[in-house]
Amino acid sequence: MLSASSRGWMCSSQGGTSSSVRSTQALTRKHHSSVRAMGKGLTTSTIPAFAPSVLVFVQASNRVENMLNNCTHHAMNKPKLTQHRSLAALLVSLLALLPVACDRWVDTSLNVDPNNPADVPMKLLLPAVEGSLAWYYGSDPSRFASVITQHHSGVDRQHMSFYENYAFTESDVDNYWQAMYTIVMNNANILIKKAEAQNSPHYAGVARILLAYAIGNITDAFGDAPFSDALKGEQNTTPRYDSQQQIYLTIGQLLDQAMQDLDAQSVLSPGSDDYFYGGDRAKWKKAAWALRARYAIHLTKRDAAQSSNAALAAIANSFSSNSDDLVLRFGESQTNYNPLYAFVQERNDIRIAPFFTDLLNRLQDPRRPMIGATPKTATDSIPANDDLGAFYASINSPVVLLSYAELKFIEAEARLRTGDLSGAKNAYVDAIRASMAWYGVADADAAAYLANPAVVPAGDITLEHIMTQKYIALYTQFETWTDWRRTNFPALTPMTGNRIPRRFPLPQSERLFNGANIPAGSTSADWKFTPMWWDE
Repeated sequence: MLSASSRGWMCSSQGGTSSSVRSTQALTRKHHSSVRAMGKGLTTSTIPAFAPSVLVFVQASNRVENMLNNCTHHAMNKPKLTQHRSLAALLVSLLALLPVACDRWVDTSLNVDPNNPADVPMKLLLPAVEGSLAWYYGSDPSRFASVITQHHSGVDRQHMSFYENYAFTESDVDNYWQAMYTIVMNNANILIKKAEAQNSPHYAGVARILLAYAIGNITDAFGDAPFSDALKGEQNTTPRYDSQQQIYLTIGQLLDQAMQDLDAQSVLSPGSDDYFYGGDRAKWKKAAWALRARYAIHLTKRDAAQSSNAALAAIANSFSSNSDDLVLRFGESQTNYNPLYAFVQERNDIRIAPFFTDLLNRLQDPRRPMIGATPKTATDSIPANDDLGAFYASINSPVVLLSYAELKFIEAEARLRTGDLSGAKNAYVDAIRASMAWYGVADADAAAYLANPAVVPAGDITLEHIMTQKYIALYTQFETWTDWRRTNFPALTPMTGNRIPRRFPLPQSERLFNGANIPAGSTSADWKFTPMWWDE
């Protein structure tokens, strides 16, 4: 059940769902390859001045990886790198070895390497966390979800079996799970601790929002997951699992604290080191409220009325235009490219799925020239299995984490569920307009689309109208899979059998390193078809 609060939403443990923390689970990982990933996706085309400050951090991570490659000799049956070990901790521990090995031969001052800092300052740690979150969110989880929801079809390599047979395995999701814990959440947690130690709550506030986003994505992908007992370093390498219900409560608490942090006095504050908003605290607070709205609307199967009211309360304080979007644009080199680019332009693994092309063509959607590679005008059709268009498949294409269009669709759904039919229709039209503006569609083409009765009927809209248009607007985004699971729209036909996955399989590393404590049934082949808490 849900209960409203002055800050948005919260859950109670009624209805037979336990909110207790589950059994222990390992976060130990074979993961020195993850250190390299910290250097990906760390430039933006909107604020290019950020890039030079990140270079030192990226060089440091690369050197740490080289040291690990040369020095690691763990047995296959033992954990290699713990998922909670941060780059900063690795630098400290590895650099500490240098004087022992060398000080009897050379002046120890010569061992100081400006590109391998022993303590990473907040102004370097923040962009690394932001860039890593955008990279990993836009990579495996969004790409896999886009195949499940038939935005994309797999036409080569493993993506073909992902699309045709839903053949996602525990090893396919392992890197994503490890990276979100090791790189994103762990370093966000370190940033929070640094900010608190330096009386700089503005940094802590941003980090808490990023942390809430990351654990929210993990729980929506896997269900129950470690959190309250995780991120503790060597003190605990086998953290317990939290129930998904408990994680949703934690997300609300993180966002509440983040907004308090952003309102507090701060010695240091993010500025040009903030990829997303350039240190604009007002926009970060809007993003926190936007996340509250997103996670509230996820709970419509638990209590549609209360979750809708909570979403509406949060939306009132959230985004007011496309300029508020939480989005990162990538660079144009092989070290900071868009995460979808490699699978489209370099490997040619995925194409636009027939279901999606049919939908766009049937509605004469003017966004087709941006979504597909073939059409040259708004009236051209996209052929099935067409290449992705340059808008999302270029080396520097954006990854959208939250958008004004999404918030307007959430508002439309929430108003529909609470009986405000006219308000729902107005929000629905505003959402489509926001998406058209984001894609750069001409006003005349957008108006013609909205005049189509298949898009905007003369009478009241339905939930299917809202979710279908949201599915189009949020193309390539993980959120469309969450929407389908809780609403069954758009109406997808399974590619094989009679089931579509409702979660990712539990990662292989979890089974290998703490198999006795993973959730019951999680090693079954049917696990990925099992609804999670908010989907029940």
